Amino acid sequence: MLSAMLQELVEDLAQRLNAPAVIEDDELRMVAYSPHGVLIDDIRRDSILVKHAPATVSDWFPRFGLQDADGPVRIPGDHARGILGRLCVPVSYRGTRLGYLWLIDDDQRLGSTQVRTAARAADQAGLLMFGNMLGERMASGVLAHLLSPVDELRADAMRHIDDSGLLGLRGPVIAVVVRTAGAAAPLPQPELAESLRDVTRGRSAGTVIGLANPDHGVLVAHDQGAAASQDLAAAARDSLLLRLHADGARASVVAGIGDPSILADARVSYRQAKQAARVAATIGRAGPVARWHDLGVYRTLAQLPAGTEAAASLDPRLATLLDRADGPVITTLETYLDLAGDAKASAERLSLHRGTLYYRLQKAEQIAGVNLRNGCDRLALHLGFKLARLTGLYPKRAHGPAAGPMN
Repeated sequence: MLSAMLQELVEDLAQRLNAPAVIEDDELRMVAYSPHGVLIDDIRRDSILVKHAPATVSDWFPRFGLQDADGPVRIPGDHARGILGRLCVPVSYRGTRLGYLWLIDDDQRLGSTQVRTAARAADQAGLLMFGNMLGERMASGVLAHLLSPVDELRADAMRHIDDSGLLGLRGPVIAVVVRTAGAAAPLPQPELAESLRDVTRGRSAGTVIGLANPDHGVLVAHDQGAAASQDLAAAARDSLLLRLHADGARASVVAGIGDPSILADARVSYRQAKQAARVAATIGRAGPVARWHDLGVYRTLAQLPAGTEAAASLDPRLATLLDRADGPVITTLETYLDLAGDAKASAERLSLHRGTLYYRLQKAEQIAGVNLRNGCDRLALHLGFKLARLTGLYPKRAHGPAAGPMN
């Protein structure tokens, strides 16, 4: 709705002034643009094609004080760089800078009357963009209630969705959670919130909404199949990575995808997506984007206690093994268990002589006091390895992860 209104505004202005026009947001991302004739330069062409101002702008336009300008600014051309002259009108609302209105005016044909017309259009754009920003914040608040464990808050959210048409329909939705893989520091909220807005802005209105939490972001979207949810999660991950790295952080970012659910039960998909993201953050073989649907035994293990309770849940024989055995013995045992006790496949996976494999397995049996021919012992060790990985208890004492599949 906003893009259509801004598009109409910018097309009307370009026609009235006979000058190609665009509106960009405060990060120089394209919001709306008028049809262009032959009067266009590489910067304008690239902005339209990739929806973002090219790198050339970063060392040219800022020198004219646009960020602090409170009125129209003329930007001279630089014909050596292929830059045409422009009129730039800041788009603001009550002191909040929301973007810029640009008009190509290489020959400075626009006089004071036309500049005032452009300024009034920028004021209208500011009002529309501010209203949209408030709408996004309201949608995030409704989403927070929809995902709440409190029944009354979820009921209020559903009533608001019914009244406002938020999310457009009542079909299945999926949740996507994005977070850093490292442990503890809270995510910078401005970067997280903007990364989610990068994703929601690029999609049809009402099809996806986002919420920035202290340690993760969440998107709830119409379910359009596994491939679409994978694309959404990858976009959320890439957007957060880009913003964190631009800020100098060297974080690793992962995403989790929940199963489809009805809108009223979106918190179920959200909870699954959080657990999937946790698995992706701690189990390297899950990949940077993990689907709850594909997690196998981790669907169960992810719901077990964490921290000291997790350590207490480990079979004491595995705890002994992790404490006393060397890395190669532990890695060999986990690989052997991952490959269902197939000695030939294990030796090939680890590039070991079969005799070395058997020696390490016997050593593991002696240290842990287990019998690998006993199905219950093997199950206890195998599940214990996976729980230890998920909770960060392993591979702290080992020399590296086993190379087997995630199962």
